[in-house]
Amino acid sequence: MATRASTESRIFDGALRAIARQGPKKLAMSDIAHEAEVSVGTLYRYFKNKDELLQSLGDHFVTKLQTGLEMAIEDNPEPAHRLQIVIDVMLRFWVENPATVQIGQLEPGFVVGYIKQVAPRLSAVLRDALEPVLSESAAVLGGLATLDEIADLIVRMAFSHYFMPSRDYREFRDVLVVLGASAGLEPRKSRVRSERKAVG
Repeated sequence: MATRASTESRIFDGALRAIARQGPKKLAMSDIAHEAEVSVGTLYRYFKNKDELLQSLGDHFVTKLQTGLEMAIEDNPEPAHRLQIVIDVMLRFWVENPATVQIGQLEPGFVVGYIKQVAPRLSAVLRDALEPVLSESAAVLGGLATLDEIADLIVRMAFSHYFMPSRDYREFRDVLVVLGASAGLEPRKSRVRSERKAVG
């Protein structure tokens, strides 16, 4: 039996596909129900109208990305890899969710408003992921950048990549990681060793 969370996820994914197909202005609740493969009645049990559903899309986006980030860190908890993991998850999101790219091509104005809505929350998620390993990096300790600024920069780079994607997102990711390392965004060696002992 489907849980509320799984049904909501289906609805949100269906909404993204429906928006990608015809844009938000022509979108009807029946279109979303069709794409999500739920009844219109079920859809109205979760959302009273299209505007409420679209407003909630931002929360879904942040939650989905945060879950992906937590899973990636769990799979590779090595502090030295944290910056790469965070950048990778942000950039890979577009590859794994092609409907979002289609929406950007069809309705860039809608996407810009959407970005303004979710960017601060995404920055907070990234900051929380980076803080344990970068709070004592040379760049942060030296006052060259704060964790908030670093997280915000990654979010901005990810959204710029959304509108102007490279052939291979991994090449772009690796350049950003190298730039970060050259700017002092690496965990201190003593911190890396202690994190390894804690994991082991």
